[in-house]
Order: sequence, then C-alpha cells, then structure tokens
Amino acid sequence: MGDVYLKDIQNSSKFGKVLPIDFNSNGSQIRFYPTDEIFLEVEDYFIKKESPDYIWLKGINDLSLFSGFKRLLNKMKETFPNQKIGAYVNCSLLQHTKVRKVLSSCNLIVINLNTVNPSTFHKACICNEDANVQDIMDGIRSFRKEFDGYFSIYTMFLKDINDNLEDVIELKKYLLEVTPDHFSVNIFTGKDFKPVSDEFKMRVKEILNNLPFDLSFTF
Repeated sequence: MGDVYLKDIQNSSKFGKVLPIDFNSNGSQIRFYPTDEIFLEVEDYFIKKESPDYIWLKGINDLSLFSGFKRLLNKMKETFPNQKIGAYVNCSLLQHTKVRKVLSSCNLIVINLNTVNPSTFHKACICNEDANVQDIMDGIRSFRKEFDGYFSIYTMFLKDINDNLEDVIELKKYLLEVTPDHFSVNIFTGKDFKPVSDEFKMRVKEILNNLPFDLSFTF
C-alpha cells in the first residue's frame, strides 16, 4: 500500500525539495489528528529516501486537531532535529497563545487571510462562527512579532463576497502593519463561485502592487 498522507516531492525555487503532508478534514466529522499514522509514514520515508529541505504540513483548520498536530511536531523535532518544517494553518488559530507558541518552533508558516472586514470575514474565511475577527487580527500581529521564521499570507478573492475595493484597501492597511515576508493573491472559483471581473483583478494589482515585501499574483 502507498502512503496516505505523504505526497510527491515538490521542487520549490525558494525552499528547495518540499515533502507535503496533506491531512484535509474539511467537510468531514474527523476531530482527531492522525499523529502516529503520519509519523510512521515520515519515518519510513527517511529510511528509504533522501531527506527533503522542508516537510510541509497542511490541513490544520480546527483547534480540536491541534493537540495531535503539536505532538507530531514534537516527535519530528526529537527524531529529526535538523529537519526544517513548514505548516499551513487556518488564520483563526493564531488568536490562541498556545497555538502561536507551538507554531513558533516551525521554520515556515503560511496562513490564509481573505479579508479583515468584519462584515465579510465569516463568509470569506473558514473559521468557527463564534470566532472573533479582532482577536484573530491581534493574534496574527502578535505571531509576526514572535516568529523568527518565514511568514507568508495567502489571500483568495471570491465573487460577490470580498471582491470589492473596501476589502482590498483595508487588507492592504493591515498587511502594512503585519509586514509578512511574502503575500500571494489568487482567485477562488470552486464550489459554484464565478470568476471575479477582469476590472477587479486590475484594480487589485494597482492597489497592492507597491507593498514593501515579496508579492505574487496567480491570475
């Protein structure tokens, strides 16, 4: 049988050979993180193949999964102390001090932040209904100050939700406060969403193009 969680090596111009570990709990009733199963796959990979430059952990969207995620990080750091680790996590998790402390031990963190506008936040961002937007924004600011690694923010614009100039301008103001190492922009068209207008894409590039950190547009 093949690996369940480990995916094929990806070659990154910035990070070298990246080994993705993809655990996706979206749309399921799973409320545990498969720590031991993932670690066994990682151990087996290290026995048989050359170590990657980064292990890349994806799919942490819910606080209930975080204890298992933390245990996996600790096991990997104890077993492979020189291995660089990156993680993609839901922005809402950064409102929690205990989460920020654990993630600070990583070398690379990417979060998805589609808007900072309270009126559209819960439509544009995946998070619990009771998540407090201000707490999340404050948590991201705090994490940026605490984190010594590479920090990237990823934004997707969704038709008729956050594809308006107010959202873009407020997001830019916030990004200038946080100053991540990298910011990337994409357009979401899945789940029956139609593409945003070409005019909006042009305005997004005009507004965001002069940000003082690495910037990429994938449209």
